[in-house]
Amino acid sequence: DEHAHHHAHGDIDPHAWLDPENGKLWLDVIAYILAEADPENAAVYLRNARAGRDEIDAAIADVESLLAPFRGKGYIVLHDAYQYFSERFGVPAVGAISPADASDPGPARVARMRTVIAERNVTCLLSETRLNPGLAGLAEAVFGKAGAEIIVIDPLGTGLEPGSALYPALLRSIAQGMARCP
Repeated sequence: DEHAHHHAHGDIDPHAWLDPENGKLWLDVIAYILAEADPENAAVYLRNARAGRDEIDAAIADVESLLAPFRGKGYIVLHDAYQYFSERFGVPAVGAISPADASDPGPARVARMRTVIAERNVTCLLSETRLNPGLAGLAEAVFGKAGAEIIVIDPLGTGLEPGSALYPALLRSIAQGMARCP
């Protein structure tokens, strides 16, 4: 599969926050750095990190449950930003319309995606909230007149309430979007 493991933002895929195991690791690192910088409140930082990990674990369980019926469904993404999430939860996309460098797809890529869509019976396109103004036309070019369900998800959490519950809510929100795919 051309899509898998080919994300060209240099050598590092910058979307690492979408794997909740990374989120838990970062909580620990942040807590320890804060504890070293402010020893008087070290216990608070470490306690908050433990609570945060518990909240993330609860979100992981919810995401697993939400995605159980979604496993095995073919979907494509507008931009290849979800590998960390999809690989963690076992729901890989079958392709990405825009190449990994986020440039506009050329005719050969559109033709290749049409073949993948037909072969894998794909009926769903995941897109970010920052929609490309030409998304409808691009989706029609790739999916044809039959079209596809376009599900908009927010991998940055821009529509979520800021605060300590934001990250678990982000994980659940992405899974809820994926679960809406037909």
